Amino acid sequence: MRILVLSSSTGGGHDMRARSIVSWAAKLSTEEQPIEVMRYQALERSSGLYRFGVNLYNWIQKYSPRLHHLYFNFLEVFQVSMDERWLLGKRRFEEMLKTAKPDVIVSVHAHTNHAFREAAKRILPTVSFVVYCGEMFGGYGFSRHWVDSGADAFVGATAEICEAAVALEMPAALTMHGGFLLDPRFYKEDTDANNDLKKDLGLKEDRFTLMLSTGANGAQNHIDFLKALDRAGLKLQVIALCGRSEEARKRVASFESQNGDILVSALGYREDMLELMSCSDVMVARPGTGTTSEAIMAGCPILFNTLGGIMPQEWITIKYLRHQGLELNRIKRADDLAAGVRELMTDQARLHEMSKKMRDLRPDRHPKEIFQYLSEISLKTSALS
Repeated sequence: MRILVLSSSTGGGHDMRARSIVSWAAKLSTEEQPIEVMRYQALERSSGLYRFGVNLYNWIQKYSPRLHHLYFNFLEVFQVSMDERWLLGKRRFEEMLKTAKPDVIVSVHAHTNHAFREAAKRILPTVSFVVYCGEMFGGYGFSRHWVDSGADAFVGATAEICEAAVALEMPAALTMHGGFLLDPRFYKEDTDANNDLKKDLGLKEDRFTLMLSTGANGAQNHIDFLKALDRAGLKLQVIALCGRSEEARKRVASFESQNGDILVSALGYREDMLELMSCSDVMVARPGTGTTSEAIMAGCPILFNTLGGIMPQEWITIKYLRHQGLELNRIKRADDLAAGVRELMTDQARLHEMSKKMRDLRPDRHPKEIFQYLSEISLKTSALS
C-alpha cells in the first residue's frame, strides 16, 4: 500500500500526525504487506500565497493568539480551498501525483482536502482519499473545511468529533472513530518515568518537576513563567522545551534563579516526549490537540497556557476536556502559574487524581486499526473503479 500524506505546518499538530503515519508504516510494514509513505506539504509547496497564509497563521499563534479569531472566521467563509477551479499550484500537485502514484491519500489538514481531493481523483481515479482529523470536539473552532463529503472516509480522533462531522453532512457510513494518531512510543505499556533520562537531564528525584512545553514554531512564554516562579519562591526543577529555536534555548539556559531554588534544564527539539512527560509532575502547554493527546496518553496533568488569548482550534480542546469532566487550570497571566503550581506541590492527592483522569481519557482505539481501515478503503475503492 502506497500512502501519500497531505499536510501543512500551521502549528505543529498536523505535521506530528504526518510523522506518526510514517513511523507506524515502518513499524507495520512487512515483506508480504509492505507499506510505503510519502509526505507532501501541500500548502507550502503549492503556491507563495498559501505559504504566506501558513506563515501568517504561525506568526499569530506566536505573538497574539486571540487575533486568530479574525483569521479563522475569514477562512471559514473563504471558498478557495474547497473548489478545484481556484486551486493554486495545481500543476505541481498533479505532476507529483503522477510520479508518486499512491493507493491512498490521507489529508491531515483542514485545507488539504476538497480541491486537492478533486484534483487527485481526476488524475488518479482509483486512488482512495481519506481525511484524518485530530480535533477533539465540535462547535465553534471546528472548521467546516475538515468535512469533505466527497472523500472516501473521515477518520476522527474522538467519538465527539466524528459526531460533529456527521452533523456537517459527512456520511455516517464513511466515518470512523480511530483514536489518537501519535508516535508509536506513546503506545508502550510501561509509561513510568525513565530514571536514566532523569540522570541525563540532571533532575533530582525529590524535587517537584514542571515541564514548560512549546509549539513546533516556538510559541512559548518560558522566561515570563520562570520569573513568576522565582518571585513566588518555589523550590522546583523545570524542563523547558524550546523546539527548534536555538536562540530561545540559549535564552532560557541563561536564566538564573535569584534565590537558587529553581533548576532549569533547557532542551531543544526532542522526540522522546513520552519519557519527558513521564519525568514531569505537571506540564504547561497551549491547548493544542497534539500536545493534549500526548499528555492524555502519558497521564501527565496539564496546565493550559492561555496568555494572549485562546485560538478557536484551542477552544474545542478545552470544550472536550470540560465535556469529559476534567477540572481545567487556565493560566491567563504568568503569576497564575506560580499559584497553580504551589497548590499542586502541597496537594499530592489532587495531583494524582488529575493524572488518573488524564489516563482515563485514553482512547480504546489503536493506530493499527486506522491502517487496517485504510487498506480496506483502498481495496473497496479499487474494486468500485
